[in-house]
Amino acid sequence: MNTNQEQFWKTRSKKFNNLKWVHEFSYIKAFICSTDFKKSDIVLDVGTGTGVIAHALAPIVKEVIGIDISQDMLDHSNWNGNKYFIKRDIRAPIFYNNVFDKVTARMVFHHIIERTQEAMDECYRILKKGGKMILAEGIPPIPEVKEDYINIFKLKERRLTFIEKELVNMMEKSGFKNIKILQYIMKNFSVNDWLENSGLTKKKRDKIFEMHITGSDMFKKAYNMKIIKNDCLIDVKNLILVGEKC
Repeated sequence: MNTNQEQFWKTRSKKFNNLKWVHEFSYIKAFICSTDFKKSDIVLDVGTGTGVIAHALAPIVKEVIGIDISQDMLDHSNWNGNKYFIKRDIRAPIFYNNVFDKVTARMVFHHIIERTQEAMDECYRILKKGGKMILAEGIPPIPEVKEDYINIFKLKERRLTFIEKELVNMMEKSGFKNIKILQYIMKNFSVNDWLENSGLTKKKRDKIFEMHITGSDMFKKAYNMKIIKNDCLIDVKNLILVGEKC
């Protein structure tokens, strides 16, 4: 990880746990209920961040190992019980073949800008036969506003923007079969909450907010936008994909 990345995550880690979407119960529930987690499962949580998914899984599985490239993010997690956290990049192999029953990655792959397919390949390699990958990503609500989506996020961070077909293709290319796709909509997502806890400068926050409220009618309709007092509420589309290693 280069110095710019380290600083980005150091700044973001300070307020990451304040973000409402991070702890949204119904999103976490949808993610966990997307497949058959078992008490005997050993799970790897890729890009674990502050360990939200790892903590949610811990009571229902045997063991969770969370990995993340940022020690600053990991410092905000709670290391106890059957949860273990390691500073590591998924693209730097440390595990043997066929180790894990499940691999999870919630809102992580858009940050893996380089060697993205390699990261997915590694998730496949370390899974046991019959194991499953659970991948969640936010995507543009409709293809027609993808450019708006990209332009907004350009001001926030370096990242990838996926559509459904690209996520499916990436998993299939690694070897995953029987891919199931679930949709989860975050309703009334607060743009202000997101920006205020982003670590961005006020100038960038104001610009991103302006891009929302001055968007086209199609953009506003796609996001089911509501402007209430000093906030902008939108419906955010997320996909949860579950692929199997056969």
